[in-house]
Amino acid sequence: GAHRVSEIAGRIGRPATSMSRPLDRLVGMGLVVRTIPFGESEKKSRASLYRISDPFFRLWFRVVAPNRAQLASGSRQSRLALLDRFWENLRAEAWEDLCRLRLPFLARRSGLGRLGPWGPASRWWKRNAPEWDLVSASQDGSRLLLGEVKWSRRPFSPSALRLEAERLIAREPPPVPPKHRRAEVVRALFVPEFRGEARLGEVRVVRASDLL
Repeated sequence: GAHRVSEIAGRIGRPATSMSRPLDRLVGMGLVVRTIPFGESEKKSRASLYRISDPFFRLWFRVVAPNRAQLASGSRQSRLALLDRFWENLRAEAWEDLCRLRLPFLARRSGLGRLGPWGPASRWWKRNAPEWDLVSASQDGSRLLLGEVKWSRRPFSPSALRLEAERLIAREPPPVPPKHRRAEVVRALFVPEFRGEARLGEVRVVRASDLL
């Protein structure tokens, strides 16, 4: 649950200045992924987040490792109850990762796909400003995509989609590098499945079948 260098160092009782080498090693091994805000330089950016890259490893360290005694001695029902506390958040994290990973391969038949092809996607955050789950630029640089990723076990209803679309429209776009400032802004909502229209005003709605 700790993603900033200072938080990770605090959890294990070590100075933040000593974390660079071990984190770089974990990134090099593919066990951890480093994320920086969209548009920032990998070499110069100080706003880095570090996360376990594999969703099964996240499950292990979030659920199994800190609760071994409870899992070993508890009943089947108690083990399932423990898993339920974390399962939806783990699925939501994996869904968000999948949306960013698959955006460049978005089906051309979808409305958002026809506005691409899109480049690599990343998150955007800065201090107290609202965070964006997914930001990307079209490969020709003419469009900038601002996306919000939502997870639900059940298909989103038309009313729920409209509410999320209204919130998305009301949000201020993030400051972006000069080369993207004249780009057309496209807003999109990523959900696993939905009922209703694939476009709500200026908001495009993308489902799992479009990504996969």
